[in-house]
Amino acid sequence: MAMELQRLMEKVSHMDVSLIAGKGGIHNLVTWVHMVETAEASDFLEGGEIAFTTGLGLGTQTNLLDLIQLMYEKKVAGVIVNTGPFIEEIPQDTIDFCNEKNFPLFVIPWKIHLAEVMRIFCFAITKDEQRILETAAGFKNAIFFPKQEELYVVPLSQQGFRVSWKYSVCMMSLTHTATELPIRLEQLVTSLDTYARHKYDNFAIFSHDAEILIVAANYSENELHTFIGDLCSRASQLLASGEAISMGCGKLTKSIRCLWKSYRQAKSIQKLQENGKIDHSLIFYSDMGIYKLLMGIEDREIIQEYYDKTIRPLLDYDEKNNSDLTVVLRAYLNHNGSVKETADELYVHRNTINYKLTRISEILSMDLSQLNTRLQLSVGFMLEDML
Repeated sequence: MAMELQRLMEKVSHMDVSLIAGKGGIHNLVTWVHMVETAEASDFLEGGEIAFTTGLGLGTQTNLLDLIQLMYEKKVAGVIVNTGPFIEEIPQDTIDFCNEKNFPLFVIPWKIHLAEVMRIFCFAITKDEQRILETAAGFKNAIFFPKQEELYVVPLSQQGFRVSWKYSVCMMSLTHTATELPIRLEQLVTSLDTYARHKYDNFAIFSHDAEILIVAANYSENELHTFIGDLCSRASQLLASGEAISMGCGKLTKSIRCLWKSYRQAKSIQKLQENGKIDHSLIFYSDMGIYKLLMGIEDREIIQEYYDKTIRPLLDYDEKNNSDLTVVLRAYLNHNGSVKETADELYVHRNTINYKLTRISEILSMDLSQLNTRLQLSVGFMLEDML
């Protein structure tokens, strides 16, 4: 995890640290601290650090601008120059470079001990990471082990999340990323968390397996729609070329003890999006129409049993005989029992559709001319979409 540079600098606002260039990069993310006095020392930078230098290692071969350019190339979050006997003032060419690249450049007088500043930074980054990890662990326990309240009620209460608040879970799934998935998810989580902290309170954003989970706490329905809609837009802006997300947002719960229900709803909506069964603009539980009734079935065995007795026999027949009866039935139901419209969609003759519908009726032992039968099978397909 990482901490925003601006938030980090607030920790030492009393220590006479001044930003003199690169204001546009003040929201860069800081992963750790590093002392860089020579060009050779820059080889150990991995990106994301806040770098410190006193100018002790500068000489005829390397000046301050050269050193800062090396830091910039290493994707350092920013640099703090300790002005004093080795660097009396910052050259104008260095200031111009930092402004051009939006590379934050701070100065701190020699009388301030750099070791103390570094200690404060390390403590703040570690403390923030600990808070994020503990909050994520608490919410994961609330979602996946809801009966074991000792795993989440007290830990989350200590982080300021009250048991009686209403909660909602939003789930995002990323596809087609060129970056290793865990790394990419962590990048998105950090960016979304940093963005949201400037505007919202009482939330947590973390990854779980191949998912990004967003938990909103103590929000009204309208506030939830604004919050999730904003993060959805932000996530879209952060996507690289070729990447895509599908997502869903569960309803507000009565308390933290029901968080698992909202997660299941969010996951079902995300699956519907991912499978192309609903439009990507449909995110919220309130948008789901009849799917809301099906998402309310808490016993997954009931869903599986219903599916097994309606759609599954036909799917098994197709797999065994390399046929397309399931496709025909779904199209027939989507067109409200119109043979002509089904034939037009599938580009086959009406007689072919009638023959296949007869075969479907025989396999399922159902009369497709009955409205009630078609309703049962439509529900079966909806459940398949959610499984």
